[in-house]
Amino acid sequence: MKKVLLFVAAAVMAVSITFAQDDAKAAAKAAKAAAKALKAEIKAANKVLKEAQAILIAPDGDINRANTLIESAMENKHTASNPDTWNTAGQIQKRFYDMENEKLYLRKLENPEATPENPDLFYGSLSKMCDYYIKCDELEQLPNAKGNVVVKYREANKEQIYTNRVNLLVAGIYYYNMGQYKDAHKYFSQYISTASAPMLAEYNITPATDEYLVDYAAFNSVQAGLQIEDYALALTNIDLAKQSQDPDVVASVYRLEAQSYLNMGDSVKWIELLKAGVERAPEDQYYYSNLISCYVNKNQNEELMAFADEMIAKNPQPIFRYVKGYLYQTMKEYDKAIEEYKIVIEQDPGYANAYHNLGICYSDLAQQVSESSASLNFRSKAFKESQEKMKDYYRLALPMFEKLRAMDDGTDPERKTVWTSGLYNCYYILNMGKELEEIEKIMNQ
Repeated sequence: MKKVLLFVAAAVMAVSITFAQDDAKAAAKAAKAAAKALKAEIKAANKVLKEAQAILIAPDGDINRANTLIESAMENKHTASNPDTWNTAGQIQKRFYDMENEKLYLRKLENPEATPENPDLFYGSLSKMCDYYIKCDELEQLPNAKGNVVVKYREANKEQIYTNRVNLLVAGIYYYNMGQYKDAHKYFSQYISTASAPMLAEYNITPATDEYLVDYAAFNSVQAGLQIEDYALALTNIDLAKQSQDPDVVASVYRLEAQSYLNMGDSVKWIELLKAGVERAPEDQYYYSNLISCYVNKNQNEELMAFADEMIAKNPQPIFRYVKGYLYQTMKEYDKAIEEYKIVIEQDPGYANAYHNLGICYSDLAQQVSESSASLNFRSKAFKESQEKMKDYYRLALPMFEKLRAMDDGTDPERKTVWTSGLYNCYYILNMGKELEEIEKIMNQ
């Protein structure tokens, strides 16, 4: 019995070894077939690339056929990492671009104001050429199978991008004027991005050396995003736009950035930018008026007061004193408000809003006195004293409204309403009949 069991075990082992040998043979055969198939795939992919290259250099080559082939090569995993693929793709797009450029040249001989016959092809081929040449350069910087970095195309391709990239800016302007703002943003952004491409580093393209980079490309890309209410898109180049040397552009950029975050619902960032705007452009009403409104609407007077004090410590400009005066005024702490407004006027005698609010403060104090004396006997000494005190406040308010009137250039109807109503009350209470009659005529005009 034992011998039989041993025999069975030996037979089973023999069968197992046979199966294992068969599996190894099958695996080896499959690996060989896979390698053969892979080799065939690579050969086929390279054949497509070479065919595109051959068409490109042929005098009568079908450039559209070459473009179809190279698009396939760019998507094929075996040729997509080959710098030759992207260089060829760039050359094909350059051919399209040159063909359209020649047409444009001939059109301009007849009409200097002529635009490209096919703008989408003209500008689109330039855009793709730049993208493809930059991709080619990126791949060339990678070590090859032998660990070496071989750069063949940079010198020729960088010159093409540098020479023609100005037309990316022209494309942005063209599409912006056509109302195609997303396309405009694309070209403005590409004009910006090519400036920092490693292959163009030797040209040192910066805001200092390229006058169009900031005020044209960056600023208008922001504007393009806002036109289609794509605020995230608008913010793409906002930091570059802030580098403008034009104060009006910078002020506008900060406002646009703040408004973008507000429209995106990011109130925290909005307030942060309003504060930055107040520091950078304290004369711009947009920032402090919105900041005040925001704090006031949220009943955050303490936070706004702390911010005003912080700003005064850093930059003692009238606006920050004005903010404090406004806060004290809203809290009906008129004496403190008056003190702040007086400082504002000392610092800036032409600060119209300070005269306005100072006149209002005196008028409100007069009204408080009038209301507190309503229960007094009008024959009493206390009543007469209160009436005189009320008139004293109107006497203080009077020169504020007169100053506001003198400063009114007629461009702001609301300002006229302020000084006419203010003067009317002063003239009426102070029994200035001739002046009252004059102001009534003005108010009825």
